[in-house]
Amino acid sequence: MSKIAIIIPCYNEGDRLSPGNFLSFIQTSPAADLIFVDDGSTDNTQSILWDLSGNQKERLRLITLPENTGKANAVRTGMMAAYQDRNYSHIAYLDADLSTPLEELLSLHEHLEKTNADYIMGSRMKLLQNRIERSWFRHLAGRAVATIVDLKFQLGIYDTQCGAKCFKRSLIATITREPFVTRWLFDVEILLRIRYHNPKALGLELPLKSWQNISGSKVNIGSLPLVIKEIYTLMKNYHRP
Repeated sequence: MSKIAIIIPCYNEGDRLSPGNFLSFIQTSPAADLIFVDDGSTDNTQSILWDLSGNQKERLRLITLPENTGKANAVRTGMMAAYQDRNYSHIAYLDADLSTPLEELLSLHEHLEKTNADYIMGSRMKLLQNRIERSWFRHLAGRAVATIVDLKFQLGIYDTQCGAKCFKRSLIATITREPFVTRWLFDVEILLRIRYHNPKALGLELPLKSWQNISGSKVNIGSLPLVIKEIYTLMKNYHRP
């Protein structure tokens, strides 16, 4: 059976974690394991995750970082840990608040397995038949980032920032080759690394059937200066070879 490791970065998520959803998922999804990375949380996140992983140590793994280093590094740390286990043919990541349901990520994985593609990403494209509940700010900010990134790098991707992506194991060494230079736009960095170092890799973008804006998100209007700075950082650090 092809197995997938799903990395879930967590920082002060105590009020937004849903332990029951994670336990139910692994009980009904034998091909998927969860790797939580606690990124130096200062609330009760770590204790919740310890209790959760204690129920299914082989399927629910916890990595704790001593201090907050950012979501980018937490995802990279989880990916490198999963890469050490050769049982995983695919490695993915997902937001801890489950704005993208776990089942949606599993559907992305199953779709990827049926194709000759090397990676797949969810897209929060609001279509008539889909249930996408996104705040006006996150929608506008996401469209602005995607448009600027596409003008500069021509990735041809509608939603670079959707936190639901799955990769074949063969791409992980490229993705994690060195620390990310951004904390928030690492999704774009991942796509740029694949393009520049694995140019023949085939990617897919698939509209999600469901995505919900969960209250308490760390992305808000105060994040704009940092996002603008990180776009500049990307432009400075990533050039066509």
